[in-house]
Amino acid sequence: MNSSSVRDPWYWALVLDSAQPLRRSPRVWILVLTSLACVWLCGLVLFLASPGTFEMTLPRRRQPTRELQNLSRWDLGPTVRASSYYADWINHHHPAFIVDDKASPDLVEKWASAQRDEHPWIELLWRENHTLERVEIRHAGVAEGADLNARRYRIVCLRSSGPGPALDVDSNSESIARHDLHCEDARGVRIEFERHGKDIVRVFEVETWGR
Repeated sequence: MNSSSVRDPWYWALVLDSAQPLRRSPRVWILVLTSLACVWLCGLVLFLASPGTFEMTLPRRRQPTRELQNLSRWDLGPTVRASSYYADWINHHHPAFIVDDKASPDLVEKWASAQRDEHPWIELLWRENHTLERVEIRHAGVAEGADLNARRYRIVCLRSSGPGPALDVDSNSESIARHDLHCEDARGVRIEFERHGKDIVRVFEVETWGR
């Protein structure tokens, strides 16, 4: 390096410019951010469409009595299990709605199976063994069209040792369906639904009456 180069302002301008960090084009950053957004969005769509199994145990607020009562009422702390539930950008038809004991629920306050769930089911489990007497199901017709009621389903008494007595319903047309099912040493019930065509299953409430 000669002395004239050291004194040349153009030379120092070139050195300083070459020392600047490499800058990416704004188009590159836009492409990267767009790709990340697409990956996130695709993952969210797949998550919402997935018929993953759900389970939730509610906190207990009171103890059951010896009288005939709804053993699955929310304040007794039941466990709610479901094969799936329907969720979109606005509404989540959560399985816990089936034990909220609301006499006049709105259209969101129901359990609905996911669209891709071909074999929907729900389970209600109690903290102690009881004697089951009957099961009441409030279908879609209590707040929607009666044509959306589940028609075919199977109710199974669950015991700690395994399945107990079961009841097959082949042609339900009632919006509030009451089914007698006596089962001793029961721990809960399982209801397996058969979809009608492409219709999803909609249930507003399930009551399990016993002592």
